[in-house]
Amino acid sequence: MPTTTKDCNDVEALTARISADLDVALGAKPADLGVLIDGLGVSEACREWLTGVRASGTESRAQVNSAHTSLIHFIACRMKELRNELNVSDATGKPKRLLLVCGSDQMQTEASEDSSLNDLMCAIVDPSANQPEHANPASAVLFVKTEKSGKQDLAYCQLIRDTRLLYANQPNRRFAWGVTICGTLVRVVLFENDRMVSSKDMDVTTSAGIAAYIKFIVSLCFCEEHQLGYDPSMTWCSENEYWIIKCPGHTPDNDDEQPATYYARDLVFVADHLFGRHTRGFYASDNLELVDQPDTFIKDAWPHAERGSEDTSRDELAILQDIVQQLKNHGIDTTDYVRPVRGGTVKLDGDHDDDTDIVLDPVVGDIEAASPRMGTIAEDDETDAGTLPMELAAGRGKDDEACAIDDSSRVEVIPYRVHRRLALQPIGKPLYALSSPYELIIVLADAMTAHSNILNLCGYLHRDISTNNILAIEVDGRVRGVLIDFDCAIKVGSQRRVRAERTGTPPFMSINNLRNSSVERSELDDWESLLYVVCWLGVYGVSEEEQSSYQADIEKKCRTNKYYKPPLYAWECGTFEEVADSKERCLTGLERFTSSVLNHFKTEPGYDMLKELAHELCQWLLFNMELDRAYRGVVKVENFRHRRPGTRVNTNTTIVEDPFVKRLEKDARDKINDDLAEVMDLYKRAAVSALYGFCQ
Repeated sequence: MPTTTKDCNDVEALTARISADLDVALGAKPADLGVLIDGLGVSEACREWLTGVRASGTESRAQVNSAHTSLIHFIACRMKELRNELNVSDATGKPKRLLLVCGSDQMQTEASEDSSLNDLMCAIVDPSANQPEHANPASAVLFVKTEKSGKQDLAYCQLIRDTRLLYANQPNRRFAWGVTICGTLVRVVLFENDRMVSSKDMDVTTSAGIAAYIKFIVSLCFCEEHQLGYDPSMTWCSENEYWIIKCPGHTPDNDDEQPATYYARDLVFVADHLFGRHTRGFYASDNLELVDQPDTFIKDAWPHAERGSEDTSRDELAILQDIVQQLKNHGIDTTDYVRPVRGGTVKLDGDHDDDTDIVLDPVVGDIEAASPRMGTIAEDDETDAGTLPMELAAGRGKDDEACAIDDSSRVEVIPYRVHRRLALQPIGKPLYALSSPYELIIVLADAMTAHSNILNLCGYLHRDISTNNILAIEVDGRVRGVLIDFDCAIKVGSQRRVRAERTGTPPFMSINNLRNSSVERSELDDWESLLYVVCWLGVYGVSEEEQSSYQADIEKKCRTNKYYKPPLYAWECGTFEEVADSKERCLTGLERFTSSVLNHFKTEPGYDMLKELAHELCQWLLFNMELDRAYRGVVKVENFRHRRPGTRVNTNTTIVEDPFVKRLEKDARDKINDDLAEVMDLYKRAAVSALYGFCQ
């Protein structure tokens, strides 16, 4: 665990003192948990754990939890007593916090039935408190997961599951620490955006092992807040219940302004995934008095970047500024387009860019015997949402792509990301805030109109159409749609195609995107993503109430039938290839699409129109009857070329043609685009008529 240079001697000194005191405590008369004899008491369970009295594999999780709790309590009490003995000139060289253990059942979790035995966390307490006996679970620093000896993979799975809770419950969480305990073997785990990094085993029955673990705990008490994984530029005002967020000062007119302060109560988008960009969104105002009347959307994310490069082609702020300017140059009203107010890279200590180098560089070398562990590399966005970590947590991950842990020691290239924050307008509502399929159709049509204008007039391909990246706004009392999130957007040439690269959100990624195939990406991939958005909301429901009801229904069916798999289940669970296979099976033909997807649409008013829209999108995108057979479908087609009369060639030739490649031909692609745009316009008019009683 990294600490400042001036703290290092204090950490080493405290570690040595506490280790020595622990040796004394282990030889002293047993004390009940929490009752100290001259500050040196440990519980009998802790004594047995650290001395290895119990045979490996015979200890229960409850016993190990109790022992570990006693150890952490012992360290906290000794640090409190020793902190005043440190030879430092001021309080800056003393521990900034103490750590205790508390049960995670005190905070909202998705805990398992035996969580009381296996869901413990360390939490910050005030080091100046009279007696460090209680910890606030809302201030959790990390989870500690215990298992029997030899169950390391299971401990990892549990830690993965519950670390997601830290990201979900703490919007200012940049990265996360964790601890696994299997018998007497302890490992420290670091979660960053793309993978896990784990220490080797620390055997607490050995002097070296227990000293290494004590040093880690002491380092957590000394380190700066950002080294715990928190974002110091985003703080919570508990008294008045709002977030105070510093937004970088780059504006469309000035690159040198100081950060502006925004105030937000509502977290709109939660980063509850283990890997990826960890995108969060807030409704905010730069005026504290108007915190309940927000006019700005704050986006906080960790996109990929080129280390040390001045290239802004993947910088969302630069992309949005360019788009807005080009649209204005073409005379386009930008009311329905996202516009940047300010933004840039988040700074630590005022002048250091917050990036993955800051997270990993000092950490990997500092954790004793740390070794790289293979993690899920989310090539963009929160790709573990329903794919990789869910599979691992369910115990199904077997191949390298699906498994978040690999015991190989090879060094992997870790993707470079930067921490960026944008203040955007207009402020919009997520799709689940809509009240009917009619509103949804209007919003989706507007978003795809914006998509086409941004591609044709500005030269940017969005590449991440999903339910989270389209918002609804109200203009003159009528609902409109806004396309947001240009983290994955890329500049394209006159051919409007870009090299193959996997980006997006798995349930809505195109088949070629999921397979990471060599077929170039185009707007047809984004249209395919739109088709999946329509299907997803048609099955799950548009409004938040409908989605909650559907989810409750699914959970009930799963409880009564363990083999039950809900519709579209395979679109979010499994590896990228498995999700692609599932979608391909659904799209082998219009009849198959109808039986496997459309027949599961909700039947409430408006969903019949949404179902028809999905059918039309699928037909004109993938089965356009005005194009040759080779351009239709989702699987490769074998065409037979016979010997031409008069030639000397006596054999027939079989040509395998990929419909995805064929549809990229300019004439075919333009036709498909025109047809799809016409479909969306037609259904938007019908939805406006149904909703407002007149045609647009």
